[in-house]
Amino acid sequence: MAESDVVASLAVSLDGYVCRADGSVDYLEKYPIEEYDFDGFVDGVGALIMGSTTYVQTVGWGWTWGDRPTMVLTTRADLPVPEGADIRFAARPTAEAIRSFSVETPKRLWVFGGGRVVTEGLRGGAIDTLDITVMPEALGDGIPLFSDAYDGPMLLVETVAYSNGAFRLVYDTRLD
Repeated sequence: MAESDVVASLAVSLDGYVCRADGSVDYLEKYPIEEYDFDGFVDGVGALIMGSTTYVQTVGWGWTWGDRPTMVLTTRADLPVPEGADIRFAARPTAEAIRSFSVETPKRLWVFGGGRVVTEGLRGGAIDTLDITVMPEALGDGIPLFSDAYDGPMLLVETVAYSNGAFRLVYDTRLD
């Protein structure tokens, strides 16, 4: 994939949930992130875009993105901004916001979450790459990766199997 593409990258459970119903991602704790070259991925990211629920949760964990430009899709006006963070709030249609924000960074724009943002971005043709790591856990319930049906193009361009049972699927979502 191109260095400047728009990528939705996230971990999901084997049964397709990004987190538990309460937003917890505790199921990921037993899978050390170092095995997935997460730092290498993040080094290629120039900016992030996410929904307000994901943003609030991320701020609660402790903001780790420094001054990397981040757009939060929300109509809320009461959200905190971590000191030193470059946060922009936008109440625009998701796909339009993703396309507009992506031209501002020469590196990848990471669609960080949640499921509704990913789905609306895909349905609106604003996401070039869907990069999911499927964890060997079945949660049985939670917040799904897809908030609605998506039948757009997805060409599998890369797979990686990990020794812990997880596997990575990278899809090109463009027709060309």
